[in-house]
Amino acid sequence: MESFTMYVYQRGDDAPTRMGFVVGRRLGAHVARNRVKRRLRAAARELWEQLPHGYDLVCVARPPAATAPLDALRAQLQQALQQGGVR
Repeated sequence: MESFTMYVYQRGDDAPTRMGFVVGRRLGAHVARNRVKRRLRAAARELWEQLPHGYDLVCVARPPAATAPLDALRAQLQQALQQGGVR
C-alpha cells in the first residue's frame, strides 16, 4: 500500500478485532497527524463490522495518506486486509 503499512496479528480468541493507527512526526504537526488518523478511521469504519473476530491490526501511515482521497484509502484498506488474510 502506498498510503500505509498494515500489520496483522491473529490472537486466536473470539474477542472483537482491534485496529490501531500510528502516525509519526514526519507527517507534520499534531494537527496534521490527527487529521490523518481521523481519515484512516473513517475509511475503516465501513469495514469494521464485516471483519472476523480475533485479530489485532496496526496501520502505520505513510506521507501519501495525508493527501490521498478517502475512496483511495478505503480501497487500499480493503486490499491490505485481503493480502493479510483477514477478509
